[in-house]
Amino acid sequence: MGGNVFTATDEIKKEDIDPTLDNFFNEFIRLFPKAEPHFKQEKRQTLGSAGKKKESGDIDLALSATSFDNIDDWGLDPEYVHKVFELFKSRARTSTDDQMMKRAIIVAIAQKIENANTYLDVDVKGSASGALFLQAPQFNKAGEQLGKNVQIDINVGDIDWLKFAYYSSVYSGNVKGLHRTQLLVALFANKGYIFSHNYGVKNKDTQEVEAKTPAQAIELLNKLYGADFSNEILENYFSIIESLKKNLSEQDLNRVYDIYLKILDSTRADIPEDLQDYWIASQERLQLKGKFLPEDSNLIKYQVK
Repeated sequence: MGGNVFTATDEIKKEDIDPTLDNFFNEFIRLFPKAEPHFKQEKRQTLGSAGKKKESGDIDLALSATSFDNIDDWGLDPEYVHKVFELFKSRARTSTDDQMMKRAIIVAIAQKIENANTYLDVDVKGSASGALFLQAPQFNKAGEQLGKNVQIDINVGDIDWLKFAYYSSVYSGNVKGLHRTQLLVALFANKGYIFSHNYGVKNKDTQEVEAKTPAQAIELLNKLYGADFSNEILENYFSIIESLKKNLSEQDLNRVYDIYLKILDSTRADIPEDLQDYWIASQERLQLKGKFLPEDSNLIKYQVK
């Protein structure tokens, strides 16, 4: 859901996800044998739309942050991890030590994968954001390699939060899971908060994380808007939009739309069909470029090149 960072990946069929992940985890555990307890079958968590649709663009996985409590589990060089941590610390403005240490461990893991003799490809630079972006070969149920790859992202944090942040309903039309999540980002941003996929919701002024669980995030959102959002409403893009129209003033609603469209303008995604008229009317005012619109978008003729 973070977007494709590799150029040689393909969509993966629903029935090929499990055998592909089986082979992926076998290879991952070969590289990090002492980390095997963190990847047992019962601990594997897919996020977003993977396995819900006939085909998925990538596979998002969740890994508990507690998996990094002992870096010996990963066979990493403590001195190198500390060096990367100090580098992050010297550049940090708002991140906590725990967040920077997690990122340092992820970078060290990515570096070890890159230096290993393996068929896995890794985006070492991207790992500094706090997630592992990997490319792996696809397999079918017969164990046959299919001659194409898929992107697999390992997101590290609290499992319940990751499942909430990356949740995706299955939609018809041009709406995808990221449209729902980015709408949550816009809702919090409109009230001065930062919605993080990895750790919760942070007050932009105080830099304090005020919501670390789904229940706390929902409670905060209801407090900020005087609304009655539920988890069921917040799981679905269309139910969020419907609730916003009922609960927000036109001025507040338009502010949310403005923030949302600016976010989508830098995201590789189409504009939901129900907001395309607003996009057209607001393009000049918001300076929307449409640079990343798909070629089949209704708005492609408005793209600024």
